[in-house]
Amino acid sequence: MICKTLKYFSLISLSILSFSSLFSSCYYDVNQELYPKPIDSGISCDTSKATYSGKVSTIIQTNCNACHSTAVNSGGVSLEGYSNVLAAQQNGTLMGTINHSAGYNAMPLGAAKLSDCDIANLNAWIHAGAPNN
Repeated sequence: MICKTLKYFSLISLSILSFSSLFSSCYYDVNQELYPKPIDSGISCDTSKATYSGKVSTIIQTNCNACHSTAVNSGGVSLEGYSNVLAAQQNGTLMGTINHSAGYNAMPLGAAKLSDCDIANLNAWIHAGAPNN
């Protein structure tokens, strides 16, 4: 009788052990489930019209001129007007600070990085030769 009980006990223990190891060893993370893509807001980023007057000046006025206008001139940097923005673009500080690149002060100071669309529009304008259009 004891042998029969031990046999069943061994069989049950083995079954439980097999069952628990089966489910505990098959876990893995799925990147798409952990970090889903954001829901498309329906807003597209059209960089084909990335002109100074159409996009660039608006981005600069909205995000930079509170601190970097001619009147305020924080850090000795004014981004008011085409010539000042062009100078910052030509010396590399415009995109270095906006992209939060190493060696540059991340701008806007104390705020989130500009949107990917704003950065794409600035890059498109620069790659077009940074014209005053």
